[in-house]
Formats: sequence, structure tokens, C-alpha cells
Amino acid sequence: MQQRHILVVDDDPGIRFALGLKLRSVGYLVSEATDGVEALDFFKTSRCDLVVLDAGMPRLDGWSVAKALHAGDDTRGLPVIILTAQNLEVPPEVKPHIGTHRFLTKPFSPREVVKAIDELLPEA
Repeated sequence: MQQRHILVVDDDPGIRFALGLKLRSVGYLVSEATDGVEALDFFKTSRCDLVVLDAGMPRLDGWSVAKALHAGDDTRGLPVIILTAQNLEVPPEVKPHIGTHRFLTKPFSPREVVKAIDELLPEA
């Protein structure tokens, strides 16, 4: 079976480290981006199977990234897990554009993220 590739996007290096460590330990290939701009730049040259995306980041927030991914021809159906520190309130102007995603509220455990990924990426 081919190794699944996960992009972790968060401006907090501790969260990127913890998620990357856990995801690698269960067999996922992991790439990282520090903000939304880096995340969208990633897709200019690379592909992944799922994105774990922080909602609140500098330069370009997660909601804008999710909207851009949903609008892209190559990324429209890409599963996204959105991490949010706030009580989940999807901005109304973004709601019709983000597709079907999973939401996790911070603080979360890396195990919760793995469980959500496993549900969104059934065995190929």
C-alpha cells in the first residue's frame, strides 16, 4: 500500500512538531507549512492526500486556505481537518466554499487527529 501524505499547516511550531511526530509514528508521510501562504505554495509543486489546517494564522488564515483549496481544480475534493482555538464558527462568507471538512477544537490530542484522518482516508 502507498504511504499517505499529510500536509500539516500551523503557525505554532510545537503543534507542527507534535502532529508530525504522531503522524509519522503511525505511518504517514508528513509535510509542514507555517502559514496559509506556504500551504498554497506547497500545491504549486506537490500533492498530498489530506490537509490539517489551523484556522487562525498570520498572512493567510485557514478559512481562506480552505476556500482556495475548494475552488482549485486539483484540490477541490481534498479532505481538510480544520483546527480552531475558538468555538467553531465558520465565517458565513466562507461556508459555501469550504466543502466537507472535519473540525477539531484546540486543545486536542494528536490521537484525535489520527482518528479523524483515518475516518477521512479509508484504506485504499
